[in-house]
Amino acid sequence: MSEYDNQRQGRVYEGWAFTFCKAAFLVLLFGHYALLALSGLATVFYVLAALKGVKDWHCWAKPPWVTVFWAAVFAEQLWALLTHRRLLF
Repeated sequence: MSEYDNQRQGRVYEGWAFTFCKAAFLVLLFGHYALLALSGLATVFYVLAALKGVKDWHCWAKPPWVTVFWAAVFAEQLWALLTHRRLLF
């Protein structure tokens, strides 16, 4: 394997590490309400991106399913919070 290939593979690993680093930092900030806050923010920003005409999304699901999924998670978490049930996480 050439040095270029090693660097390219290392950048892929660093990209994944950075993704998990961002997620862990947000969980650290929001604590027990992380899933509620992050699913709500994901929904808001996916809707805003769609309204601006963005069609190429970097997610495991494509529009509109990713937005529907995160909106459903947010709604369930909000319902659990308002009805004093235990949050999912």
